[in-house]
Amino acid sequence: MSTQHRHIRLVFPPRAEQVSISRRAIVQTLRSWGVEDFRDTPRAVGLIASELLTNVVRYAPAAPVETSLLLELVNGDWIRLGVHDGHPCCPTPVESGDECTSGRGLKIVHALVAELDGVIFTERTDDGGKTIWVELPCLIGGHATEPQRHLVGESAAGTTVRTPHAALEREDLNDGLAA
Repeated sequence: MSTQHRHIRLVFPPRAEQVSISRRAIVQTLRSWGVEDFRDTPRAVGLIASELLTNVVRYAPAAPVETSLLLELVNGDWIRLGVHDGHPCCPTPVESGDECTSGRGLKIVHALVAELDGVIFTERTDDGGKTIWVELPCLIGGHATEPQRHLVGESAAGTTVRTPHAALEREDLNDGLAA
């Protein structure tokens, strides 16, 4: 098993234009890490993130000053995505009719997570908000494993790049770290 562990963290204000920027960044990052397009995983993870971020923009914009997204490749075997905001309420799926143009985001997220054999859960945070976590197995070099819940660990090194839209903190950890 590979001990490859990488992550990228995006921090930005909860605005609609950030959703598409984040989605593209996730897809590009996963592909640059070598995540294979088996079951279109990079684009599916991008879609999951954009649906969760859209919920933050639409339903929790007053609470958080900023939103963060954490994307991890853990042990080269699974992907972990976390979307955090400072709003205390957890998202819940709503019933939407055939003619409705909204209200399907969480159903899409849950369907994709199930399709990709992943798990989704919510974690309350010390700031009074929550992080929605999604864990999915992935293929790098032709092998995959089942996702497991892990705590976000501290990293050894990192760099920060600031853009007009988001603060991007990227840390690619050494491949030699113990599993």
